[in-house]
Amino acid sequence: MGVAWGQKCVIFVRDYALYTMNNKTRLLATAMRLFSAQGYDRTPTNQIAKEAGVSEGLIFRHFQTRSGLLGAILTEGMDKIATTMRPYTDMATSPREAIVQHIVGSLAAIQEQQDFWRLANSLRFQQSVHEVAEKQITAVNTFVIATLTDNFRKLGAAAPEQEALVLFALIDGICLQWLQAPTQYPLTAVQEHLIHHYRHGNFPLGR
Repeated sequence: MGVAWGQKCVIFVRDYALYTMNNKTRLLATAMRLFSAQGYDRTPTNQIAKEAGVSEGLIFRHFQTRSGLLGAILTEGMDKIATTMRPYTDMATSPREAIVQHIVGSLAAIQEQQDFWRLANSLRFQQSVHEVAEKQITAVNTFVIATLTDNFRKLGAAAPEQEALVLFALIDGICLQWLQAPTQYPLTAVQEHLIHHYRHGNFPLGR
């Protein structure tokens, strides 16, 4: 009975939050949740509209097509990524501390925006929507890798781009493992280990 009551409370809070949103925001939030849980290909626009409590025509009025709706979700999510990176890319942070802050920010974002990251990861394997997602995801990935490369270069790394690619892959893998088993994966311990490595560890330096 306790579990059932808890589930009802979660659903009530989610539905109340959706009710207080405007229609466009409600559609984005509902579509992201459904795309993440069911997959883009298996989520029709009439289901999105029904769960968002709006007419299906409103989807086409705001986003023209279902792929347009997906594109809007990706744009919003990628903008949030850029916002989380801004404090340590704009400020005069030391290169090593900027790398640490990137690790902290990335792993915090995956927990705060679980539906978005689950969706973004699933799109890698859905060829039908690869073109919709590819341009935006590639742009953000390029920016992140360039920023990390610059920080490793400032630290005097012998191969700054390779160091950036390795760290990017490590964070990506950690996020994927956590998404698969969020209650079991030891995210805090792994994050602490990674931070310690990049805050205090050494890597090959250039001559």
